Amino acid sequence: MREHAHTMGRLKKDVMHSFGHRSEWNGDPPHKVFQFLRKFCKARDVNDVSEGEDFYMLQDFTLEPLRSDVMAVMPARRGGNSGEVSSYLELVNWIIRMHADESTVAGLVEQFHQARQEEKEDEMSYAERLRVLNTSCGFLHSTGALKGR
Repeated sequence: MREHAHTMGRLKKDVMHSFGHRSEWNGDPPHKVFQFLRKFCKARDVNDVSEGEDFYMLQDFTLEPLRSDVMAVMPARRGGNSGEVSSYLELVNWIIRMHADESTVAGLVEQFHQARQEEKEDEMSYAERLRVLNTSCGFLHSTGALKGR
């Protein structure tokens, strides 16, 4: 048991290093949920963390008030409270349902699709503006879609 706890602690530190210590998210602004989850998944994958291990690790990368909300819907690590979610996928779906405002995300996607290069805007500035919009949309567009724009 003690060895497992040590291994989990080491994994959490490795993921934190990959994730970035200033990347935690508190639920605001809501559309950042996609960015947060993508970054967490990338850090998890780089460190070969399984879904079972990352289920409880995800709450460690959230800030208040989101951390309290996440902890309230999860089962206790030692049994007991059944919680609202029982798997990593259910937790991710819960976070998206609770924090991704559809109208905000739809508005950002619409801004991306309607973006045009301004008359006095050079190509690099336009590309940067598209990249920022794509980031705001939660990277819904692939690199190819950005290059096509």
